[in-house]
Amino acid sequence: MAKLDESDHLEGIVLSRGGLVHVGMEHRIGQIFTLEEMCPAVGAGVVGVQCRKTDEGVVELLQLIDHAETRIHVTAERAMLHGLQGHCNSPIAGHCHTTEDGQLSLHGMVFSREGAQFAYAHEWDSRDRAFELGAYVAGVLASKGARDIIAGIPH
Repeated sequence: MAKLDESDHLEGIVLSRGGLVHVGMEHRIGQIFTLEEMCPAVGAGVVGVQCRKTDEGVVELLQLIDHAETRIHVTAERAMLHGLQGHCNSPIAGHCHTTEDGQLSLHGMVFSREGAQFAYAHEWDSRDRAFELGAYVAGVLASKGARDIIAGIPH
């Protein structure tokens, strides 16, 4: 924020709303983007921790910080990513959340580098079908040309 305040060249900056709230700077938020305006990268903001299954004490400790709802959402997003067969430079966005009526809602998007081409899908399914929802959204995106867009991005 200091760089923004001191710069003659910057007029705005895109930051995490959660981060600004966390440091008490929510009053600086000028606009919150909708999913239609700016869909995040798959798994954005999620911290994943792995350990060996045989480390029973560590497994037990990690279960204390596991967030089942987030795990369900990331399962759908990652299934979509896997189904699209993207690479590390693939401009694939995805965001899953639970709706008020308990359904999973998954937005998926794939963009060309300059943004002139894109494919978009938004589908719903039950909470126990997160993987299937992600795979289905990947299929919808593929039918809209997502794999051709991904293939056109150098890696």
